[in-house]
Amino acid sequence: MARDTLDTLIRLADAEIDTARLALQKVLAEEDAVREKLNELAVQVEHETGLAAKDPDLARQYGVFIDHVKRKRQKLNVQLDAIKPKVEAARDALAEAFANQKKYEIAKQNRKDAADAEGKRKEGLVMDELGLNAFRRSQ
Repeated sequence: MARDTLDTLIRLADAEIDTARLALQKVLAEEDAVREKLNELAVQVEHETGLAAKDPDLARQYGVFIDHVKRKRQKLNVQLDAIKPKVEAARDALAEAFANQKKYEIAKQNRKDAADAEGKRKEGLVMDELGLNAFRRSQ
C-alpha cells in the first residue's frame, strides 16, 4: 500500500515537473522575444546611422528616429525587467518540483532498503534455525 502511494506521488511529481518546465519555457521564450526585439532595434539603429551618414536629407530626420528608438528601447527594457521575476519564480517552482520528486524517490528507496534488510534478517533467522537443527541431529 505504501509503495503504491509513493509510486503515485512520484508520478504526480513528474507531472508537476513537466508543468513547471513548460511554464519556464514559456517565460524564457517571452524573455527571448523581448531580447530579440532589442537586438533588431540595435541593428536598425546601425543601419539607419549608416544611411544618415550618406544622405543629408535622412540626417535631418535621424534625430526623430533616435527619439523613437529610445522610447521603444525603454519600453522593451521595462518589459524585460517585468519578466525577470517571472523567470526566477518559474525556476524556483521547477527546483521545488525536483526536490519533491527526489524526496519521494529517497523515501521509496529507504523503504526498499528496509524491506531488503528485513528479508535478509528473516533469511538469516531461518538459516540459523536450520543450522541449529542440523547441529542437534548430529549430536
